[in-house]
Amino acid sequence: MRRTRKGAIAVTALAVLTAATPGVAAAQPVGVESASVRGSVAYLVDRYGVSQFEALRRLELQRISPMLDKALKSAFPDSYAGMRIDQDNGGVLKVSFKDPSVADAALAGVADRSHVQTEQVRYSLAELTQARDRIAEEVDAGPFAAYLPAISQAENRVVVWEREWVQQDKTRLDSPARAGAAAAEESAVASRAVAADSGMVVSRTLVQPKPLAAQASDPAFCHPLSCLDKGPMRGGVRLDLKRDNGTVGGCTVGYNVRSSGGGFPGKPWVLTAGHCMATKTNNVPTQHNGVDVVAQHGIEKNSYPYDYAAVPYVDDATAQKWLEGQSAHNLVLKCQGAVGGGCDSSVDQQIAKVHPLADIIPGWVVCAAGSASNAADFPDKVDSGAGAGYQPGLHCGQVLSTDVGINTDVCARAGDSGGPLFTEVDRAALGILEGSQQERSGPCAAGELNNYSPLETILTDLSARVASQGSVFSVITSPQG
Repeated sequence: MRRTRKGAIAVTALAVLTAATPGVAAAQPVGVESASVRGSVAYLVDRYGVSQFEALRRLELQRISPMLDKALKSAFPDSYAGMRIDQDNGGVLKVSFKDPSVADAALAGVADRSHVQTEQVRYSLAELTQARDRIAEEVDAGPFAAYLPAISQAENRVVVWEREWVQQDKTRLDSPARAGAAAAEESAVASRAVAADSGMVVSRTLVQPKPLAAQASDPAFCHPLSCLDKGPMRGGVRLDLKRDNGTVGGCTVGYNVRSSGGGFPGKPWVLTAGHCMATKTNNVPTQHNGVDVVAQHGIEKNSYPYDYAAVPYVDDATAQKWLEGQSAHNLVLKCQGAVGGGCDSSVDQQIAKVHPLADIIPGWVVCAAGSASNAADFPDKVDSGAGAGYQPGLHCGQVLSTDVGINTDVCARAGDSGGPLFTEVDRAALGILEGSQQERSGPCAAGELNNYSPLETILTDLSARVASQGSVFSVITSPQG
């Protein structure tokens, strides 16, 4: 019998996965090098009490998940509805289909099949995407919109998120009458959009994350708080910003970014959180460990998830010292010690790609690099308000969900804002730290909940800004990029 085209696509794509990723009978899951995923393994072992081998198996399942997701989107667009990794129940990959009859054929060739489960849902991912895009156009989704639609794969729904603080900002900037009329119109448009697909679409209020911007020991290695003359600029390094009142606040470098074309061809920038620059009108350069590094301001926005600042170096000589004259331009700093504390050594991880928000799967193990500090543990550094006992450096956890941002249980404190969120498994950049849903300080504890602005959202908006003068901004993903 002749095979259908969709079936052929699926078999070809999944055959590649099978060949590249044999099952757990191997001595170590192929594709995952334990030395490069130390933080991710430590998180799984500590959080779930699993063996190192089981942690590596779960990470291998995570490694193949983007390829499987891409293959299923292509081969079964009318039925495939997304996936997630359920770390709480055995590290199982749960794949959703509208039509369960295609599941066996779709997943027949997948390695570690015993840890892949299927679920039947009402809507395909293509249907959800179409509804989200329609609503985004109707509510004029963007940095200044009070309503932003996003797909919740776990719920098999589109959620229209209301950002109440955006509406409040508009009210402060306009007359009460005009602001009230505009708010009523926005609300009516959003309500009609939800009602048009009432079974598929729901509306909720988005809780505004609390920004984690902060209000000279010199180790031999690059430390988040002290990395002068120790190689290139990296994600995870401290930035100290002078406020208008004379105090100093701390934030963290996210990624090295380069602009192409337009008014800034080939120019290097440092990416961090926009709220780090908010309410600072002075032009005192931003420092690292007492040395001027980047400008006080750049191209900025502060409206989660559009919360970013692309900041240029203070001059060409500084750019040459920190980046252009270095051998690698695409690094994040993984400063780490024993599980749960300390930063007694550091390694660099290269960033090789950027995952868009739609491709980020709940259950992925992710890591973040931060520079939050406290005077008790680092008396000669700026106290960012992290609280005694919190250690800067590498912290790992998992993606809990995505909405308009990336929600994680990765530990973070005041001073970590702007820091990078990334995967060790496939060296992918995901986002930068916005803030928290909690009021926490001091050592990490169970139940952390911190939010990250997606890089896709940031880079798309940044490249469209008038201030960007037609330049396109990209995270550097190669050593000499």
